[in-house]
Amino acid sequence: MHFRAENTPSLDEGAASLFVILLANREKDLRRGAERSLRHTRKDLEKRIDEIRAELEEIGPEAADKVGRSLNELKSDLQGGFDDANSKFEDDLETGRKEVREHPLLAVGVAVMAGVIVGMLLGNKD
Repeated sequence: MHFRAENTPSLDEGAASLFVILLANREKDLRRGAERSLRHTRKDLEKRIDEIRAELEEIGPEAADKVGRSLNELKSDLQGGFDDANSKFEDDLETGRKEVREHPLLAVGVAVMAGVIVGMLLGNKD
């Protein structure tokens, strides 16, 4: 005989909920890492662009203006690329969330299998 209150989640629902929470935490970590990487790359590029401008100003104002315009276009293109990459990242995350919501047990199974495989690969090789 199996007793379960109607409002009590089943083991499958509990496992699926736990998996969704773990996935959400992993998503936050990935997002923070990606944003940190983008900020770092952007700062490096802006610093290099400023250095190039300073070098060009020493050569001559006309060269600085011409290359400055090119650098501004490059900076704009890079910003667009960063925005596109961020948008793609967001779309991929939403697709993953949707798949987990539609197939929570499958998602749990895949996560368990991935854990088993990683454990086997990293486990002792005695």
